[in-house]
Amino acid sequence: MSGIVYEGAALRAAAMPMGGIGAGCVALCGDGGLRQWQLANTVDHLAHVPLSFFAVWASRAGARAARVLMSDALYDDADFTPSASVNDHMVPEGARRLLARLPGIPAIRFTGAYPIAELEYLDEALPAHVKLEAFSPFVPLNPEASGLPAVLFNFTAHNPDKERPVDVSFLATLQNAVGWDGHSAIDGVYNPGYGGNCNAVASLRDLTALHMTNPTLPAHHPLYGGLALALRHGAPDDAIIGVVPSWTDVDRLWNDFSHDGLLVATPPGEGVQEAEGATSNGAIACKVRVAPGASRTVQFVLAWHFPNRYVNWDQHYLLGFGDQKSLFWLGNAYNNRFKSALAVAEYVRDAGERLSELTRAFRDTFYNSTLPAPLLDAAGSQISTIRTPTCMWLENGEFHGFEGCCGASTPHCTGDKGCCPMDCTHVWNYEMTVAALFPSLERTMRDVDLNIQMHPSGYIPHRTVLPTYLPRAWEMSIGGPDKPALDGMLGEVLKAYREVLRGAGRAWFDSVWPEITQLMDYLMAEFDVSGDGVIRGEQPNTYDISVFGPNTFIGSLYLAALRAAEEMARRQGQDELADKYRERFEAGRQNLDAAVWNGEYWHQDVNLSVHTQYQWGIGCHADQLFGQWWAHALGLGYVLPKEHIRQALKSMMHYNWRDRLEGHVQIPRIFADDADAGLIVCTWPGGGKPEVPTLYSDEIWTGIEYEVAGLLLYEGMIDEALKVIAGVRARYDGTRRSPWNEVECGDHYVRPMSSWLLLEAASGVHYDAIHAALALMPRLNPDDLKCFFVAGDAWGRLVYEQDETRISARLELEYGALRLESLRLAWPENKKLAGAVVRVNGSVTRVNFGSAAGTVVVEPGKPLELKTGDVLEVRLGG
Repeated sequence: MSGIVYEGAALRAAAMPMGGIGAGCVALCGDGGLRQWQLANTVDHLAHVPLSFFAVWASRAGARAARVLMSDALYDDADFTPSASVNDHMVPEGARRLLARLPGIPAIRFTGAYPIAELEYLDEALPAHVKLEAFSPFVPLNPEASGLPAVLFNFTAHNPDKERPVDVSFLATLQNAVGWDGHSAIDGVYNPGYGGNCNAVASLRDLTALHMTNPTLPAHHPLYGGLALALRHGAPDDAIIGVVPSWTDVDRLWNDFSHDGLLVATPPGEGVQEAEGATSNGAIACKVRVAPGASRTVQFVLAWHFPNRYVNWDQHYLLGFGDQKSLFWLGNAYNNRFKSALAVAEYVRDAGERLSELTRAFRDTFYNSTLPAPLLDAAGSQISTIRTPTCMWLENGEFHGFEGCCGASTPHCTGDKGCCPMDCTHVWNYEMTVAALFPSLERTMRDVDLNIQMHPSGYIPHRTVLPTYLPRAWEMSIGGPDKPALDGMLGEVLKAYREVLRGAGRAWFDSVWPEITQLMDYLMAEFDVSGDGVIRGEQPNTYDISVFGPNTFIGSLYLAALRAAEEMARRQGQDELADKYRERFEAGRQNLDAAVWNGEYWHQDVNLSVHTQYQWGIGCHADQLFGQWWAHALGLGYVLPKEHIRQALKSMMHYNWRDRLEGHVQIPRIFADDADAGLIVCTWPGGGKPEVPTLYSDEIWTGIEYEVAGLLLYEGMIDEALKVIAGVRARYDGTRRSPWNEVECGDHYVRPMSSWLLLEAASGVHYDAIHAALALMPRLNPDDLKCFFVAGDAWGRLVYEQDETRISARLELEYGALRLESLRLAWPENKKLAGAVVRVNGSVTRVNFGSAAGTVVVEPGKPLELKTGDVLEVRLGG
């Protein structure tokens, strides 16, 4: 698989976000246009900057054509019925107007393999074949490389004629939108925020650029900043470049360009400031000759720089006072590296080739895999959420996130803001993608939660006030749920251990350990009041309510947290404390199972005559094994009996899964259509549904679907897992919903980043950075597995093969460094292991090995220090 191809109706809602981590984004859509302009620290899925597009002109032996590189083929489809809670399919009025005036492309073929979009423009009238490769640089484990406020557009023209050359010109236009609020409608070049906009031409080394600013805005203004449209050029230098720094008449521009592919060149200089309420557009064209049978590529760069991120969301209910007027400054991380959009463009010019190579290397390594396409799509597509306005990376280095972005699914949440601020612990409990690909950013969330958010008594509120120097949301109702979320606090323990395993380092581990033990003391004293490992009292949680009584949704999380705390205590040399956690775990494991196992699944043991609302009682809840999902992710073993876990998963598939949702009433929100498949949050197969059940019980949440699919993979229930994954991806196939925007309480919702664990569950890759120990235990396609892996400070490709007599595993490091002191692989218990051979770059390394309990542990004579380009091979023979 090199990506999923979207054609025809599947293009309607396809919208891939382009932009860096916490840097803002714009979406490249299935019609070839740019939508969802969210560059200036704003949130609005319908925001559109008109008259900003690409075009091509081509001529060969008298055959000439010019086209806007967009298609209106799906703009007016009377048979299309939109799905609820999404708006990616909505066509901006500016796009309609543009293609009503200028000729577009009949059809587009869009190949999406995040972070790269490849578009083929299908038009027989063009004497050249035209393609686009677009992306923002993306390098796992390197947030700086992945956090650029820039998009690269690589247009390639191929000459299919074997005898005659073809002349091709590419045009890029951009509106100077500095001063626009990111929300209000722009009528051509008119908007109340415009006025004083200035476009200046910059001719730099290997770069021709338009630098767009608005000098009338003071330096502290929230919308202060700039845009840059740049053409990267160099050898060969036969290109003819034209620049129009300021234009407003699209017909005049088109007549100029479509005649001969040229624009009247303008020398470097300062542009003219536009009148109040108005702006202008700028254009760059590059004309090249393509030899017979050859191809030429032209690169445009869109860069931006809006340094003044302020708190622009409502958090007065977290502060305890009603101030909604003060501007609390946060800034963006890219401020530390760049002073202008033009500086960003120059950096891309200098570092672009290397960053492009690494971005393509990730794409190729990830998607060129033997894993099923829907699984790769699920794990890969949700990476995009990190680089949407859901997430922010502040100038002080902190990484934060909303639950999602206000949109069609959040009628209660309007305007240019994110939904449910900030860092909601119980929703971020499900996220695994940032932790795997950018662990240094994930750790900043732990630092804030454990060092700043924690109340002196030990609890942690589930929402964060920014900036962090403001008072904390302590001892007050903060909503969703009213009291500090218990599942979020349990998750903090698990996430801390995850960060340790992923390479946080001893110094970081030591620095947060006192807070982890304080949190555990609070949780055990306040919630496990009987001391028997079972939580019975009030349990505020991610369903925005509190549940009561023993249940495995919260109970399994508690058991997993006890196990994680035990492991951390042992690594801290505190065996007595570790034994305490273990003793409580063992008691809880037995007592919880005895209390709520009904033979098919775990229910909630609650007195509904006392707790009359928001409980699920004897229902089959899809989140009942959330703690086991975490335990598998962290290598903690089983927190509940294995045979019961498998039976509960079978029950969830039997009672909660629907191949078609027709007849099921989704309330209060609709996230799937009647013809879709989906996993219902909670069902009552034997009746007994409370009159007012737990909130959202009748909804379909992709974040939980991925969680359950991951559990199914861990338990070897492969067919069932793939069925769930395929069902989710079929809903997000571009026809009605964007593949890169999974919706819950807002667009680009955080919970679906649980999908990353699908990859790790399938591949069986698990790394313990403290012991430099790597496990390779594939559960899917172990006979012939090729897939992406990330471990410690490295990522690359795993190639794993096995037959009746041998196992072969190969790690190809594409990036970073990896320390290995041991490797663990599966080996049949009833088969004698004759030998183990390890090679690094072809050279044999002396090892010790031993087998037990169905595994083989291979230990090199001395630790292996692998680096980019190294290849490690392990062979086991019977």
